[in-house]
Amino acid sequence: MLNIFKLDMYRILRSKMFYICIIAMNLVSGTMIFFGVIPSFSAVMGSGATDMTGSMMGIGMAFMIIGIFFALFICGEFTTGFAKNIFARHSNPIRYIVGKLLSLTVTGAVFIIVFSLVAMLLLVVTGSGVVLPGGVLGLITFFIEKIFVCAAFASLILLACVFTRKSAVGVVVGVIAAMGVLPMVLGIAGNYFGLTWISDILQYTISGLSSTANLVFSGSAFATVIIGGLIWTAVCTVLGCRAAKLKDI
Repeated sequence: MLNIFKLDMYRILRSKMFYICIIAMNLVSGTMIFFGVIPSFSAVMGSGATDMTGSMMGIGMAFMIIGIFFALFICGEFTTGFAKNIFARHSNPIRYIVGKLLSLTVTGAVFIIVFSLVAMLLLVVTGSGVVLPGGVLGLITFFIEKIFVCAAFASLILLACVFTRKSAVGVVVGVIAAMGVLPMVLGIAGNYFGLTWISDILQYTISGLSSTANLVFSGSAFATVIIGGLIWTAVCTVLGCRAAKLKDI
């Protein structure tokens, strides 16, 4: 398990795609800031740099790019036959799934932290300023919440890729989960038909948990994100192990 984790981190850090995705994320966020797109988002939520900062770091675009990277990295192993070499040495699929999940979560954490810090820097450079309503504690807990969401997000994409071995499927699953497309459609349908309880359930989806993360520390919100992230991760990990056993490598 740890050997797979170390091997993955070595390959990821030497991958051009890893750095291209980081650059792409920050180019998009930089463009949004310089052209005033982010202030328009904050106007919906309120006014001031506080809302702008929260909107910038919570945007689904970052997770969308992270999801694409995850899908291409995982499915690339099955396409090239590299996965066969791994399973030849690690026949127990739990080692592969958990080791892969650890490496993806760490990589996702790097994406999130770099994206957030660069966004904050750009907000300062453009004169918008950065106000942390929850102080350093709020920022740290925000990162922790996002990392747990990222682990759940990675486990979902890993499940899709291990089951189908298709990078296109992994990308689609990642984009849908990152942008919250399915919860949004179900929420609209629920409101239309008067089924308001659907909206309450949707807050526990991966995108719902991501939206719950806030720069102001809240014990209940923090517990919801952590526990929800762990449940999603555990369920997808178990299903991923079963899929690995059923499918020929």
